[in-house]
Amino acid sequence: MRALTAVGLCAVAVATLAASNARADRNDLTLERIVGPPTVPGMFNDPTDPARQTMYKSLMSELGVVMAPRALSPADTLGYSGFQLAFETSFTQISNHADFWQKGVQNVSSSFLPTISVMARKGIWLPLPGFEIGAGATKLIDSSMYAVQAYAKLALHEGFHDWAIPSLAVRGAVSHLLGASQVDLTIVSVDATVSKSFGIAGTVTLDPYAGAGALLGIVRGQVIDTTPASTPSRTAPAPTTSTPTP
Repeated sequence: MRALTAVGLCAVAVATLAASNARADRNDLTLERIVGPPTVPGMFNDPTDPARQTMYKSLMSELGVVMAPRALSPADTLGYSGFQLAFETSFTQISNHADFWQKGVQNVSSSFLPTISVMARKGIWLPLPGFEIGAGATKLIDSSMYAVQAYAKLALHEGFHDWAIPSLAVRGAVSHLLGASQVDLTIVSVDATVSKSFGIAGTVTLDPYAGAGALLGIVRGQVIDTTPASTPSRTAPAPTTSTPTP
């Protein structure tokens, strides 16, 4: 799975992050198609079925990567007085032809799922110098799903740009999925970033960076209607009359 990302600064938040639609969009979840209708009306499917369990876990794993917080800044923090509002867009490669995407999503749009994000970042000196916090939201395009996110970053080494040693930072982040009634998904991530700042002609700064991280998905199943297109019919009992006995 690969992710392609672009980042730019913006002055206003994007209102579409929290927008929701009454209709089902192409990338909305349809977990009822993974669960399947019960073999006996009114009964429950076997929750231990290995094929369904595998599809469910695979879908949640890749969806968690799509909605996870991105590490889109160098290891250096913003500094005590620094503040940044960033607009970001990402494309994450998924296994769109796999059965868990074909069944678990309305009509998956492509092999690269696009997301847009707004992130606010602020440098602080507490609890330690070189500390940075951030919060924002990420919207999955062509879907009612979005995630609220927060992170804390600590620079272990920064600012000594004349040294040959690159800057180094570690970060912990959390992302919680909203707009999906069929699942409760929280993604916790820990990552490390290295970067090195270079000045060009005294006017431009080049700051390449690289990083690696680990994700943990916390998934809580919700009630899933396996027959959403059907409405149970209710037949009223026939009226009865009673004749008093003389």
